Amino acid sequence: MRFDAVRRWMGRARSATADLLFPPACIACSTQCVAHFSDLMLCDACRGRLPLIDWPVCTRCAAPVPEAAGVRLACNHCRGDRLRFERTIALGSYEGLLRDLIVRMKTDRSEVVAHTLLELAWRELADALRALPADVVTAVPSSPWRRWRRGTNPPATLAQRLAEKLGIPAATAMLQLRRNVPPQVGLSRSARFRNLSGEMAVRPTYHLQDARVLLVDDILTTGATCTEAARVLKLAGAAEVTVFVLGRTPAEQ
Repeated sequence: MRFDAVRRWMGRARSATADLLFPPACIACSTQCVAHFSDLMLCDACRGRLPLIDWPVCTRCAAPVPEAAGVRLACNHCRGDRLRFERTIALGSYEGLLRDLIVRMKTDRSEVVAHTLLELAWRELADALRALPADVVTAVPSSPWRRWRRGTNPPATLAQRLAEKLGIPAATAMLQLRRNVPPQVGLSRSARFRNLSGEMAVRPTYHLQDARVLLVDDILTTGATCTEAARVLKLAGAAEVTVFVLGRTPAEQ
C-alpha cells in the first residue's frame, strides 16, 4: 500500500516537472495551459466556446426538448423510434468547436484529444455518471480496416478511461461487427437503422446475465448504431443499456 502511494506521488512529481519544463498547450488553439492540470489541455477561452449541454434534453436520446413551467415536453426526435437503450448522457452539442475536436479525435493517433475530452466530460458530468446503474463499460464496435486506417479507436479509448474513472470493468472488445459495414454518414434516418440491422454481435466469451451496461460512442445522431448495439447486448442477457457520447447532433444530419 505504501509502495503504491509512493509510486503515485512520484508520478505526479514527474508530471509536474514536465509541465514546468514543457507547459501543456491547448489542443484547440495551442495556447500554453500552465494553470491547468495537464490532462485537461483546454484553455479557458476555448473551453468557453464549447457548446456544453445546459438545456433541457430528452433522457432517452439527449435531444433538446421544450420545457414549460418546469415540465419537459415529449421528445419529437425519438417518439416514433424503437430505441433499445434506456438513457443517454451527452457532453455537448455536436457543432462548433466541439464538433471540430471530435472530428480530429477520430484520426488522432496520440489520443490526446480523446483523453482531454473525456477528462472534460468527467469534470462536467461526474455526478451523473457515478449515479448510473452500470456494471461494465463497453464501446460501439469498429471494423478492423477502419481501426487500422485511422490508427486509433476513440470509442474504445473513451470507454477504457471512463471505466477507470468509475472503478468498474471495461470490456471494449465485447461487441464486434460481422462485416465491414458502410459508413452511416449521408444515409437517411431509416437507412441508418437498416444499414446496421443484424450486423453486430456480442463475442461468445462474454456473459451478461442481468448486467447493466454503459455503452460509449463519440456522437449520437439517430441512435441507430447504439440501438443495434443495445439490442444484441440485451439478447446476450444485459438488463439495461445506458449510452454515453461526447456529442449529440443538434438536428438530423
